[in-house]
Amino acid sequence: MAKAIITFKLMPESPEVDLEPIKEKALAIARENKSIGEMQAKEEPIAFGLKAVLILAMFEIEGADFDVIAQKMGEIEHVQSSEVAKMDLALG
Repeated sequence: MAKAIITFKLMPESPEVDLEPIKEKALAIARENKSIGEMQAKEEPIAFGLKAVLILAMFEIEGADFDVIAQKMGEIEHVQSSEVAKMDLALG
């Protein structure tokens, strides 16, 4: 089965939002949706102090709906929007 590393991009409502709870909840959502192995949560500076949260997780491609996972992440408190920002096929 083919695997892919998916990068989800979550935008908080404002620069004042604490990003740690968002990271924890997003990683839990990825885990609940059958992510494989280690995951990463990063912050990406946008502008004027606003930072996006990037969640990198590996999934089996077959039968996965990454937009649904992104939608679930978008329902986290203080998250304004969420999307699949990148999809890289994993070799091996």
